[in-house]
Amino acid sequence: MHLCQPSKLSANVRCPVCGQGFLIYAENGMQAGHTINRRMIQHALRAHHTTHSTSSSAHPRNTFHIPNGPGSHHFLASAALSNLLDNAL
Repeated sequence: MHLCQPSKLSANVRCPVCGQGFLIYAENGMQAGHTINRRMIQHALRAHHTTHSTSSSAHPRNTFHIPNGPGSHHFLASAALSNLLDNAL
């Protein structure tokens, strides 16, 4: 599972439709920057948009999950803490 957090300052991945940047937190043992994972994440980000919507408002404003397949989904504390820090600023 990957956690995606909208980010205005830096980004690991950008939405191919609107260009919104996201920080990606990967499950232990997974590489968020791996080409297959990056394509899967970009596909999920593209799916947030309707055929007529190209605005970044199509994406959730808070951290959200992108599952990478079946199995248990683990909570990542690093992403939650980062979200708290962004909201505190």
